[in-house]
Amino acid sequence: MKRLAGVFVCLSAAACGTVVEDDSTIGTTITSFKGAEISPRFAALTAANAPVLQIGFVRRGEGSSIRLERRDGDFEYWLSPDGAQIILQKGVLHGTRGLGEGLLAAELSEPIQHIKNLEPGFSDRFHTYLNGNDQAMTRTFRCNFEVGDAVDVEVVGGIVSTRQVLENCRSLDQEFDNIYWVDPSTREIVQSRQWAGPFTGAISTRIVK
Repeated sequence: MKRLAGVFVCLSAAACGTVVEDDSTIGTTITSFKGAEISPRFAALTAANAPVLQIGFVRRGEGSSIRLERRDGDFEYWLSPDGAQIILQKGVLHGTRGLGEGLLAAELSEPIQHIKNLEPGFSDRFHTYLNGNDQAMTRTFRCNFEVGDAVDVEVVGGIVSTRQVLENCRSLDQEFDNIYWVDPSTREIVQSRQWAGPFTGAISTRIVK
């Protein structure tokens, strides 16, 4: 099996240094939030030892550890040190808040089935964004899923055996690729690289065991 090199090691905002993760698939991500202003909500989550998710903004070469603020059914609401929010639906990116161009929501019922079932094929996904006039605009993407290699992913806490799921999505004028590393035994998304929109670009995620 192929093993991915490099991990995020910054688990709390107070301990953040600078970590470079060099991997051709997930992208080079630099964790450097030391000295950033910490929101009171995030500080409270840190004090409560809330679950941690490591994220990276691939285009900007920045990243951080974020904390789980709440769960609501299949949805998880994760908070960054500066108060931005990433919303995941069963590990798949559903929305963002506070990251510039906002992904208000995504209809993911069909894509999630392909990802969790390690199932190739086609499905549609729908993204709703705010445009420059603060009006909601929905885009439709046709997506092709392929099941890739078996990959050992190194996370904080150990090694997890996964299978890659590759997703290529196209609309009339946009195209993007998502990659998911899925644990076949639990169907958990251990690691991912997911497109958040033209402004934000790809966001990488990795669980912390």
